[in-house]
Amino acid sequence: MADKDYYRDNLLLKRPGVQYDFEQWQLEEISKCAADPIYFIRNYVKIISLDKGIIFFDMHDYQEEMVHAFHDNRFSIVRIGRQSGKCLNINTPIKLRNKVTGAIIDISIGDFYEQTKNNTNMPTDL
Repeated sequence: MADKDYYRDNLLLKRPGVQYDFEQWQLEEISKCAADPIYFIRNYVKIISLDKGIIFFDMHDYQEEMVHAFHDNRFSIVRIGRQSGKCLNINTPIKLRNKVTGAIIDISIGDFYEQTKNNTNMPTDL
């Protein structure tokens, strides 16, 4: 592929609409990932660890059970803790603390996302 085929010059991200001929092993890998979400997560999902940097996501047993439940059932109800890395909607309130001044502000996750995405109107007391 040519340089213009990549999003923001990132060789790992192709631009929308770019045609790509997959090799047989790649098609087989896509099929494996589509059939087994745990295989996909173990082999392709990475997270940032404070201690180790970028690492593959190693799920707990209960997380694997949840992924299987979501994959196997169209509708799922899950009872999980409040601080598990999710929010209910864009109006979910969050508190942010300035590490230097200690100032705390209340803002919705949607407003925070928009301000950080656009890098505009960031709260000055953070």
